[in-house]
Amino acid sequence: MKIPVLIPNIFDHPFTYETDIKLKVGEYVDIPFGKSRMTGVVWDHFEEYQKKNFKLKKIIKKLNIKPLNAKTIKFFNWFSEYNLVPKGMSLKLHMLSSEAIENFNEKEYEKYNNLFKHKKFNLNEEQQIIFKEIYSNFDRFKSHLLQGTTGSGKTIVYFNILKKKIEKGYQGLILLPEIGLTSEFEQKFKEYFGFAPAIWHSGITKKRKKIIWSGLSSGKIKVVIGARSALFLPFKKLGIIIVDEEHDQSFKQDEGVIYNGRDMAVSRAYFENIPIILVSEVPFLKKY
Repeated sequence: MKIPVLIPNIFDHPFTYETDIKLKVGEYVDIPFGKSRMTGVVWDHFEEYQKKNFKLKKIIKKLNIKPLNAKTIKFFNWFSEYNLVPKGMSLKLHMLSSEAIENFNEKEYEKYNNLFKHKKFNLNEEQQIIFKEIYSNFDRFKSHLLQGTTGSGKTIVYFNILKKKIEKGYQGLILLPEIGLTSEFEQKFKEYFGFAPAIWHSGITKKRKKIIWSGLSSGKIKVVIGARSALFLPFKKLGIIIVDEEHDQSFKQDEGVIYNGRDMAVSRAYFENIPIILVSEVPFLKKY
């Protein structure tokens, strides 16, 4: 059986492999490539031009990882076309050093699931009105702008929305523009939710990133707070995206694969058919 496999490299098309293994779109596989081995993903279409009478290589094995869902694959295909990036490079943003990570021991995920005592926060009348408006468009794509001055309670409003998503079994993503904001924000998150979020940015160790990557793929981690690169992580069941300080220029990636993290967050929410909340005191003026 012939299978299209995209690899995290500069190529703009998947390669065709043979296999006796039963595979479906989104499966992570170990494949031979040249004289080495690589991790690839079973893609949703074959390369456009296939040579006749060409001996195909065989897939070595299927990795024990939850498949990348079809909605995310459509997002990566669109991302490549919109940003003029080879599909393989889009996939590389998703993987860790061109690797997909299989599950760790359950103990590695305990810190993200242990519950501890937390504070109770009540919404005031104005916050309740905003909460109800966003909640009325809870189960489909819609881009919401949450505007307010510093200290006006924007964070508590979207924490309430996120809590509802988590209670329904979904995962959440909160994007922040700067690493320096993460520590204080993480503490505020713990005080409200009573569990630890996964933190994702360039300063996190490689092992910790592997644990987070696999925990999101398997659904063992509920929430990620991260920089723009967190947008490409393998969420099993993403339910909401929140972009805090959405006007900040730090969401723009100016080196390597160039893209605007805020705009791509809106697009991923569209492909996943989930709500997105853009949070700012001075919103960036662009209609979605």
